[in-house]
Amino acid sequence: MQNENQSITAELIPPNALDIITRGEIDVQISTAHRFPRTLSKVKADMLSFATLDQETAESCFYSLPRGGKNIQGPSVRLAEIAVSCYGNLRAGSRIIDTVTTGDNPHVTVQAVAHDLEKNVAVTMEKRRRIVGKKKNGGKIDEDDINLAANAGAAIAFRDAVYKVIPMALIKPVY
Repeated sequence: MQNENQSITAELIPPNALDIITRGEIDVQISTAHRFPRTLSKVKADMLSFATLDQETAESCFYSLPRGGKNIQGPSVRLAEIAVSCYGNLRAGSRIIDTVTTGDNPHVTVQAVAHDLEKNVAVTMEKRRRIVGKKKNGGKIDEDDINLAANAGAAIAFRDAVYKVIPMALIKPVY
């Protein structure tokens, strides 16, 4: 049992120049978001307008993958990009945080973030994507295989983070 009079000391790490700049940028973006709030009816209309720009764009707004004898369907990363563009007051992106190319389980781990600056809702998603070597290379992993897995993982993580922040009530009618 810990004594109530004991205190825990934590080392304070002073912010560096990059931390100060980043915080300042985000503070300005939040202030701007509060001065110019989004109008949901306009967001929805803009998303629908973008998604139906032409046949190719409309088709890119959903995906369909065969899995276990069934087709899994859903709104795609392209629709997420449209949603981010139209929703406004939102920061979103993805980055690679780990790559393992040796051993029995080669993979890449990607992290994506979506931050609604107006409502102060932020979501971080991590996705792990297996790296598979091409059959023509005897299953040996090359740079192209790594990039393919990283890009696919980044797109999936980005899509999932965006759909956690932008309400499905706006996404579904466009989908």
